Amino acid sequence: MTLEPVSAALMDDARQEARRLRAEAEREASATGEAAQREAERLVAAARAVGEDEARAVAATELARARRQARELVQGARRAAYDRLQAEARQAASDLRGAPGYAALIDGLARAACRQLGEDAVVTVDDAVGGLVARAGSRSVDYRLPVIADRCLAALGADVESLWA
Repeated sequence: MTLEPVSAALMDDARQEARRLRAEAEREASATGEAAQREAERLVAAARAVGEDEARAVAATELARARRQARELVQGARRAAYDRLQAEARQAASDLRGAPGYAALIDGLARAACRQLGEDAVVTVDDAVGGLVARAGSRSVDYRLPVIADRCLAALGADVESLWA
């Protein structure tokens, strides 16, 4: 049994949400950068009266601050987007409990767990979040649906940045 259709649907939703969040973050970062640029230009004009050298130093400092602030804003937005993506992916995975094929999904996960751990594995269905956990001696597998969703996101590794592209 494969979770590729579930994973693909979750990834499509995640990509759409990530694009929307990225566009929003870029608009905010652009506005912040433009405001900082205007402030830097104002400071340059005021400082020109005092001296060109002082004006350049102030402008460079303000521009560096604006760039740093814009970078922090984009990074914060990406983190928030990833956190929201993770929460939505976990919820979407848990929502599979109400799907018509949920019983077949549980059966497939149980078979996969028994193939991994052996036929003596004790399988416990987690009705709270969906999925199951199986144990055989000191070994275990966690096939709870939110955990599977987390693994799908983690499997993207650095490719998660493609969601913002």
